[in-house]
Amino acid sequence: MASSTLRDLPAATVLAPDDLLYVVTPDGDRKVSVSTLTSGAGSIQYDIGTAGTIGFGVAAIPDSMLPVGWTKLSGHNDRTHQNFGNVVDPNGSVMVWIPAFYFRWDANALSISSTWQEGFVLHRAFIDDGEVKSGFFVDKYGCGIVSGKFVAQQGIDPASTAAAHNPISALTAAPANNYGGLYAAAASRGSGFSLPSIFMYNALAMLAYAHGKAAVSTAACAYIDVLPKMPKGNNNNALKDGNDASVTFTASGYSNCALTGSGVPFAKTTHNGQACGVADLNGNIWEVASGFVKFGAADAVFAVLKQSVTLSSIQTDSTTGGGAYDPTLYDSLDLTGIIVADTTTKFGNGSETVFEMSTDVTSQAYKKTCSGIPLANGKSVGGTTDFGSDYLREYWRDQMAPMVGGHWAHGSPAGVFTLNLHTARPHSSDAVGGRASYLV
Repeated sequence: MASSTLRDLPAATVLAPDDLLYVVTPDGDRKVSVSTLTSGAGSIQYDIGTAGTIGFGVAAIPDSMLPVGWTKLSGHNDRTHQNFGNVVDPNGSVMVWIPAFYFRWDANALSISSTWQEGFVLHRAFIDDGEVKSGFFVDKYGCGIVSGKFVAQQGIDPASTAAAHNPISALTAAPANNYGGLYAAAASRGSGFSLPSIFMYNALAMLAYAHGKAAVSTAACAYIDVLPKMPKGNNNNALKDGNDASVTFTASGYSNCALTGSGVPFAKTTHNGQACGVADLNGNIWEVASGFVKFGAADAVFAVLKQSVTLSSIQTDSTTGGGAYDPTLYDSLDLTGIIVADTTTKFGNGSETVFEMSTDVTSQAYKKTCSGIPLANGKSVGGTTDFGSDYLREYWRDQMAPMVGGHWAHGSPAGVFTLNLHTARPHSSDAVGGRASYLV
């Protein structure tokens, strides 16, 4: 077979181990031989897929890339299976493989590609330690505590940063009960684990948005039957979704917090509207993200993680020595005119473009967009349905700890683009926790 990209092969193509395909590698796109055959569905299972179709938004990982001690769940290689792209790490956490992808915003139309195309750019979530990474694993559910470990499993009470509600200080690693303590909580899973970056959360939000826009069948994307065409979540303070009352959750026993991954129908609560996707990204509890901070409260200059930094090296919230608040790890990000001192807005503003597009990975525009920061005219008091009317809490806070997703009482403004810049690393809350990630 002549060499091809992953996107231009006919659906019925059968690949032999020596066939060549273009794939994303740390050196850019290049031709490599295929080590396994296609899945039973007759499609390539290692790329991000096609928005609007079954299997989009996650992927299988080749056996040769799977970390030692990790296990693929049954059905991992089958795009049609509920466990497609799902694995279990050595701690017993269920994680989902998100392969590297390129994107292009054209006004508010978003295109996703597994390979580079003219006008597209690799998402910042896949740049780490100065290299292009093949993808990242992210916890399928918000983390709870099992046998002293910070783990992602279905049907457990999510951990929080307050003593009153399943505190992270109860972990064997005993991190502080505050937002900064979540760095140590995630790192306690072992070498290579880290608190997910703001870029990873934005990548998941982009995938959800593109998929909801493209899908025409609830079999491919369960959440499109009720607007907004975005993942649903526990956010109405009564164990339901504020937009779709048919989506219900199981109480955790604390306030109106739900057990992890307890949404029914479950597929409506994942980033790709399928059972194989990443859940709990809308509501239930806020999640703290890494890679985006602020030093000082006098102006609108924030800070974004340098591409040369290794995310997993950030194991604490220290202000020195490579901790999450060490200024040497960051580039400045000037949000003057975009993020003001104290206000609340929502994503979307009529037909105005929400996110700026740049193919220059060193540009401020690229860094803003991959951090989920809209254009000054891309937000408004009411927001738009297309972007879920997701909430943006603007603030100038020294040692800011960005929170994403919303919580169980946040209502319809909770969602995958939701971003809260009001809080700082010493703060704590019974409705704030997190999850873990692992770059490959």
